Amino acid sequence: MRDPYIEIAGYLEKGKALVLARIIRQAGSAPRGVGTKCLVLMDGAIVGTIGGGMLEHLVSQAAVQSLAQGGPRILHFKLQGEDVAKTDMLCGGIVDVFLDPIEPTDPVCRELFQRLREAKVAGSGGVLITRVVQGGDPSRPWTRMFLRWEEIPQELPPELKGVWERLPKTRPLLVEGEGPDPVFWEPIVQEEVLYLFGAGHISTFVAPLAQMVGFKVVVIDDRQEFANRDRFPSAEEVLVLSPQQAMGRVRLDSGSYVAIITRGHIHDASVLREVVRSGAAYIGMIGSRRKRAVVYRALMEEGVPRETLERVHCPIGLDIGAETPEEIAVSIVAELIQVRARAQGLGSRMGEAAG
Repeated sequence: MRDPYIEIAGYLEKGKALVLARIIRQAGSAPRGVGTKCLVLMDGAIVGTIGGGMLEHLVSQAAVQSLAQGGPRILHFKLQGEDVAKTDMLCGGIVDVFLDPIEPTDPVCRELFQRLREAKVAGSGGVLITRVVQGGDPSRPWTRMFLRWEEIPQELPPELKGVWERLPKTRPLLVEGEGPDPVFWEPIVQEEVLYLFGAGHISTFVAPLAQMVGFKVVVIDDRQEFANRDRFPSAEEVLVLSPQQAMGRVRLDSGSYVAIITRGHIHDASVLREVVRSGAAYIGMIGSRRKRAVVYRALMEEGVPRETLERVHCPIGLDIGAETPEEIAVSIVAELIQVRARAQGLGSRMGEAAG
C-alpha cells in the first residue's frame, strides 16, 4: 500500500467512504505492533494489512458494520483461549483495533486529511490525534486533529497540554487517564528514503524489496544504460548523476538510508566520501573486509576520522550466508529493516509475528 493517509485523501476526493483500522494496543505476542493500520472500503475490501488471517477478516466485517451504523468501534482480540479458534492465530497476545469511519461528506474530515497529505508529500512532520470512543457522540468537542509540530502546544486539546512533552515524537501511543476518553497519539514522521548508489544487478533486486517494506527508493548512477525506468520501474526517482552531482540534488537526513553498491571500490570510495559526514540514518557499503580497509585507509589519508567511518555498515547487509544477487538483496533489506526498527524503539519481533 502507498502511504495510507495519502490513500485516504484520494478516496475522499472520489467520494468514497472507508474505515481506518489501527492497532491501538498490543500486549504479548501479536502479528503487528501499535500503529499498524489498514483501510477497509465499503465492500469490505482491505487495503494494506494489520496481520492477515481471520483477525483481519473479522476487522473487515466489523468495519463495514461501523460504516453502516455511522460510529467508531473498538475491537478486542485475545489471541489465546477461545479467541484462537475465532482468529486462527496462536500468537498468545492481546490486540485492540480501533475502527474509525471516514466519510467524504464531512468537510472537516476532508480538510484534515488534505492537510495531512500535503504534510506527507512535503516531508514535514506533525501528529494525528484521535479520540478513541465507542459510537458517535456529537457533543464531543473534537474527534480528530492533525497538528504540525510548530502548532504544538498552542493548539493541543486541553487533556494533552500538560503531558505532551513526555509523549514520543516518532512512535504512536494510546494516552489514557488524561481526559474523559483515551487519545491515540500518532506522530507523522518523515518517510524513509533509500538512496541506492549503483544501478547494477544487485540493485535491481534491492529496489523492489525495499519498496515492499516501506522505503521510497531513489536510484543514482552515472550510466544511463543502467539507471533507467526499464530496470527500475517502481523507483521513486532514477537519477543519472555522479556522486558529486547527486549530493547537490538530495538532502540526507535522519529519514535517509544510503546503500553503496557501485561497480568498483574506486566508485564506492567516491560515494562514501560524499555521504559519510551526512546526517543519514544508515550508510552501508558492499565489499569485503579487505576492500573496506583499502577504502577507509584512502579516506583517512584525506582527513576523514576513523570514528566517522565506524558508522558505516560494511560489508553491507546482515550475515545470513548470502551468495546470489537475490540473497544479497534480502540481507541488505533485512539490515535496513533492523536499523529502522531500532530507530523507532521497536524490539525484536522475530518469531513473535509468526503467531
